[in-house]
Amino acid sequence: MRIPVLIALTGALVASATSLASATPPASLDVTAKRVDFFSNRFVVTADGNVRVRLSDGTVVSGETFTMDLKLNRYLVAGDVHIDGPTIHDAGAAFAGYPDLDRSYFLPASSSPTRTTFTGIDWAHPDTEREQPGDAYYFPNLTGERPYIIADGVRIVPRTNALFTLARVYTAGIYIPVPRYVVTFSANSHYFENAFAGGRVDVGVPFNGSQHSLTALHLRNDAVNGTYLAFDQHFVWDQDWIAFGVDPLTQEERQYNLIAYKRWSPKLETRLFAQVSAAQAGIINRADNAAGYTQLQVSGGLTGSNLTYSQDNYYQYLLGLPAGITDLNVPQSNFDPRWKEHPMDASLAFTGGPTTVAKGTAALYLRPRFGVGYAHDIYGEGGYPNLQPGPATLWYRYAGGSLYTAPIRLTSSLSLTGSYDRQRTWFSVPHFVDNGELRFTLGGSRERQHLRYFVAYDLKTIDDLWGAQQLAAYPPGTLGCGPNGAEGNTCVTALGSFSGQNAFRGLATSRGYIGSLIYTPTAYFDFTMSLSRFDDSPAPVPGLYGQPPLQLAATTRFRVSRQILLTLSRAYYFNFANERWTPQYEVLISP
Repeated sequence: MRIPVLIALTGALVASATSLASATPPASLDVTAKRVDFFSNRFVVTADGNVRVRLSDGTVVSGETFTMDLKLNRYLVAGDVHIDGPTIHDAGAAFAGYPDLDRSYFLPASSSPTRTTFTGIDWAHPDTEREQPGDAYYFPNLTGERPYIIADGVRIVPRTNALFTLARVYTAGIYIPVPRYVVTFSANSHYFENAFAGGRVDVGVPFNGSQHSLTALHLRNDAVNGTYLAFDQHFVWDQDWIAFGVDPLTQEERQYNLIAYKRWSPKLETRLFAQVSAAQAGIINRADNAAGYTQLQVSGGLTGSNLTYSQDNYYQYLLGLPAGITDLNVPQSNFDPRWKEHPMDASLAFTGGPTTVAKGTAALYLRPRFGVGYAHDIYGEGGYPNLQPGPATLWYRYAGGSLYTAPIRLTSSLSLTGSYDRQRTWFSVPHFVDNGELRFTLGGSRERQHLRYFVAYDLKTIDDLWGAQQLAAYPPGTLGCGPNGAEGNTCVTALGSFSGQNAFRGLATSRGYIGSLIYTPTAYFDFTMSLSRFDDSPAPVPGLYGQPPLQLAATTRFRVSRQILLTLSRAYYFNFANERWTPQYEVLISP
């Protein structure tokens, strides 16, 4: 008796699982037609002439015209419609799919005004009694609209992306042909994570995609590599993602970057960054030399606070010593003598949540932080000739925090904020470092004129304190000043002489006064101008450290098209080191 009951229960479970699967909405739609158009300003896909829509279960819906609103996530096939699948063969006037509602609506070709409703992709059980929405068979009005993409076919993954085949993409007034092009409209921002280093120009051409992936080629330009191609691959889930990039792809010196993020629970997440820098003649050839770096971060949320563990590992000569190099302690012109072992560092950091110190109009908050860490073989075995190698492992601990105010409303459009940050770090080598920053910001806006502005005062200090050994740690006349060296109390560089460097004893102060004006009349244009005055001790040295005492910077951004943002930047240094305007504009082209 028990065996038949078990068989019956098993059969019921299988049947319910089958029914549940058939009730699932289509995972994708493959659309082919004489012409497929995509209207980017409306996020609408249309198709006309011999339309054929293949759903993910193999069912084919054919007709004369097709439209799908990618944002509303509903589609319509109309005109001599035929539905053909394993459990259905029917003809009618129109077929409308609503994946979010898990419903499909059909106008069959019959003498009576029958309307049929299907649940999910369960075609074997039509429902002729259910009431249908009044706009189920509505076509959007696209009169006067220009399609952004014209193609022969498209694969649509609802709520995610659309992959167009044999596409012509409208750019700079013409249609540019590409074999495949992907438009991603998912609300999941992880599709756009970046695995590349910074560049001045980046134009991406995504050519492959699915429910959980996106693949793209990029045309990039930067100051070091010039113009080149790059490649990136994304794998994306609801909360987790992986981004892999090869940058540059078309040059011998290239980087392979991998970033992986995993959220284990609402309060526990991990992030891994891995990079291999290789000298490689071809994409598939064995590299002549390669070095690696990895960083692992594990973050856990506590009650109103956060605990993070970070670890960095460095790997030099992943392929072994280059030909002719037998001893890393012998200086070589092209190879770093460090890292016979693999340097690494790690830290465990606690960041507390904001604690209210004072309430009222000028509310005051405190956010503490603490941490411990170590650095092993940080200079490499033996170090550089001009550096003391020190102990193999250096330990440190720190404590600090931020004290800050909530915005204090002065007028209807003007507010004041203030903050003070302080941290002390103790090292196993007997000394400690104090860092401090005090900042006041006065900000406001004029909405009718599309203006925002602020002025700020910033004071930064850094003190490296050795107690009775302070002068031993920072003796007079030992500060490196570049290729020209030091003369008396002056640091001499190729750009001129800068006094007072030999007075440095490990204590530095920077005072800054910053004012900015931001003008944003439309979503397609903005202009930012800032004037900064810095008073640093010791005085800045061009090409070594510090920043110009007085500088004016301006940045303009233009939205050239939906895919191209043009950014122009330039700065004026008021004759600091005989330099007025920066030699050239900074130009950035990005999505």
